[in-house]
Amino acid sequence: MRRRSLSPQNEWEASLMRRSILVVVVCCWARATPLTAVEKPAELIIHNAKIITVDSDFSIKQAIAIREGKILAIGDKEGVLSFADRSTKIIDAQGQTILPGLIDSHVHPVGAALSEAVSPLPVLNSLEAVQDFIRKKVETTPEGKWIVIRYAFPTRLTDARFPTKAELDAVAPKHPVLYHAGPAGVVNSLALKISNITKDTPNPPQGTIVKDEKTGEPTGMLRNAYGVLKGVPSESDSLTRDEKKDALKKLLAKYNAEGLTSVADRNASRSDLDLYLALEKANELTVRINVARGFSPAGTAEEIAKRFDSLIGDDKRGGPTGAGTDWVKIGPIKLFLDGGMLNGTAYMREPWPQGPAYQVTQNDYQGLLFIQPKQLELVVTEAAKRRWQVTAHCAGEKGMDILLDAYETANKTAPIKELRYCITHANFPSEANLKRCEKYGVCADVQPVWLYKDGPALLKNLGEKRMRWFQPYQSWLKYTTIGGGSDHMLRYDPFLSTNPWSPWLGIATAVTRRMERDGVHQPSECLTREQAIRLYTINNAYLHHEEKIKGSLEVGKLADLILIDRDILTCPSSEIAKIRVKLTIVGGKIVYQSK
Repeated sequence: MRRRSLSPQNEWEASLMRRSILVVVVCCWARATPLTAVEKPAELIIHNAKIITVDSDFSIKQAIAIREGKILAIGDKEGVLSFADRSTKIIDAQGQTILPGLIDSHVHPVGAALSEAVSPLPVLNSLEAVQDFIRKKVETTPEGKWIVIRYAFPTRLTDARFPTKAELDAVAPKHPVLYHAGPAGVVNSLALKISNITKDTPNPPQGTIVKDEKTGEPTGMLRNAYGVLKGVPSESDSLTRDEKKDALKKLLAKYNAEGLTSVADRNASRSDLDLYLALEKANELTVRINVARGFSPAGTAEEIAKRFDSLIGDDKRGGPTGAGTDWVKIGPIKLFLDGGMLNGTAYMREPWPQGPAYQVTQNDYQGLLFIQPKQLELVVTEAAKRRWQVTAHCAGEKGMDILLDAYETANKTAPIKELRYCITHANFPSEANLKRCEKYGVCADVQPVWLYKDGPALLKNLGEKRMRWFQPYQSWLKYTTIGGGSDHMLRYDPFLSTNPWSPWLGIATAVTRRMERDGVHQPSECLTREQAIRLYTINNAYLHHEEKIKGSLEVGKLADLILIDRDILTCPSSEIAKIRVKLTIVGGKIVYQSK
């Protein structure tokens, strides 16, 4: 955010009128000697604080000075105040805690911003709530028109299962209905009828129209097969470009209010990138964006090479990895290797259990694999040749086996360790695979909120033995670097969104491994508070090759920092998720201040 600064005196007067959170002291302070000229004075100094620097020693300082968007000095009060002159704005933090600005390693900002740009979305936490929502939509939707519920994961429902075709029929017999949960979803009878889907309809490539084993009739469950449906309305809307920009700015402001100063868009199109660039050009970005470029893995080596060239674009802002500025920078290419944990489609070593949760009827169903191993090896090798970082959506343990095989193959052609190849989600690593990650410098962006929200349902379906290696944070850190992300997709609320994106909930979950229901899972894998803070600061900076400019509060780094309402190192663990931000600074500018 770019805004005109008030004079120091007016800022002090305005602060007294608005709030009593911070005391802004100007022109002079209690010291024996008068102010003297400073060669490069600070524009802003915050002192009397507990500053958790997250440097290599995790040292604690008392004051920080900022000039031209970067950290000029950090240390004790007297030493840092020596960088002030009469133009310096000085803030007394009154002993409160300061952290580096938090970083989320995995969000989808454009989609999330547009999801509630027109109207709020309902929070559906049970099959009864789903049916009630559909009933209300029936009242306002013309007969024959689609009713679609998107990204409604069955693990989030108290029932912990998908609705059935019959249950959807009961509430909407005259409307086609799609209950969408990522790669897997359920439709009702009318949806099948208008799409001409029968027992004779063949499966689409890499997808499955699930059919009753006795009658052969479609059950309504579709896995990676939405393409067979006809007339489903597009997710795109009628918003103008300016309306989309305004919606995105609104979401980024909400990110600031929760302490986020940087995020990684984990699957951006060129149009998404152009939205970020437009906000950057207008000086309207308040969050730094690392942009992963969505990449199709299909084709020959020559076709894939041309696709890499086309990503860069005529403006040279589309790639390769590292291109751009401190505000908008290109990250890895993003591949989708397998399905998801939350809808029963992740590619697993052992079959998914049969039952109603994911409507699995076969005894050998292992999930979905979207890229065959040889094609995956081709893509990641071509990326390595061009020094592109790679990450892949990889939820199941068998998917991780295949991905690491491909990374190992690419390394034979072009060393990948310095590129920091990544795994997105990586829900079920084994110790053997963690050792492979260490060997090739492979890191991961993980989603603690999935443990919090979905752990109980997954435990019920997979059992304790298989869940031993579900998001084992402490084991990860013995071998390589992981960063915390949310996979935020829909809604604005930090706790009620799909997926909840509050970094404080993520940190709390990493520290306690407490689930929303049914207690604590694998407490031996809990992180210390220091480790959990690093998960959302310097570790995420490392994942994106940005640890030299952000992620900790050190001289010369970007002045991205937050002031919070309690001491995260000493407050009860039950309060970590309740932490509230009082002040967010990005590039030395205040972008959020609590009321």
